This record gives sequence, C-alpha cells and structure tokens, in this order.
Amino acid sequence: MTSSIVDLAHRFRPVVFRLYYLVRRETTQLLTITQGSVLSELVARGPSRMSRLARLEDVRMPSMTDVARRLERLGMVTRRPDPDDGRAVLVEATPEGEQFHAELVAAREAQLRERLLRLDDAERAAIDAALPALTKLIADFHREDPKSGDPETRDPKNPEEELISDER
Repeated sequence: MTSSIVDLAHRFRPVVFRLYYLVRRETTQLLTITQGSVLSELVARGPSRMSRLARLEDVRMPSMTDVARRLERLGMVTRRPDPDDGRAVLVEATPEGEQFHAELVAAREAQLRERLLRLDDAERAAIDAALPALTKLIADFHREDPKSGDPETRDPKNPEEELISDER
C-alpha cells in the first residue's frame, strides 16, 4: 500500500465523519442512529419482517424488537403479524413516520445547501466531481458485506439506493 493511499485515508476519514456529525447535529435528534436507519429503510422499501431488519442492522432480534417498540411508541411505525407466516412480525412506517423522515431529509438537505452556497463554483464542482468515486466506495463496502448477498437487502450494484434511503 502506498503512502499516498495511507495519507488519503488518514485525511479523508475524519472529514467524512465530521461532516456527517455536523449535518446530523443541526437537525432533530429524536431517534438513535439505528432507529433512524430502520425508519429510513421502512420508508424507502415498505413493510419488512423484523428478522430482516435485524439482519440489516446487524443486531439480535431482542434488540430489533426494542428498536421497533420505541418507534411504535413514537407513532412512527406499526407492527403486525406477517400474513404469510403468523410467527413473523411485519413492521411498517406510519404516515407520521413517513412525514418525520421527509422533514428530516429536507432539513438536512437545507443545511447542506446553505453550506454549499458559501463555497465558490470551483469548490462545488470539486465536490460534484467526487460524488461518483464516493458512491463507488459505498458499493465497495456492500460487496464485502455478507448481508449484501441476501436478496432481501439493499442491492450492492445500486449504491444510489443506499445514498437515497440512508437517513440516520
């Protein structure tokens, strides 16, 4: 591994995490990262079995049950038996959950727009030019993720789906 790759990774990681933290901090923090991820998944993909959500989040079923209960108490999801298998539970976003998610995405995009406007044209163009490479990095993470082989999880060949639906 070349020193330029080591240096790039060393400089890139804190920038990505700090940007994520700042955008998240500037918006409503009603949900944990996992709760936000689950709600985002349900809004983007529709009802899902609790077991699938647990696999996606890499948590055990009792933990996912706690996440779903909290979201249910907040009025953001409902739970019901799966009509195909009465032993399984389906979780679905409510209209309130969908509205919360849409407002969160809008608020985060507004924060980013405000900051992007403060950059000059060349800086905005550099960020725009970097987006395909950043999207490819996301796809690469999915290729190494054993969950990505599950046909019910996100498509690793379509990282745009991850970019669009991932509002934690």
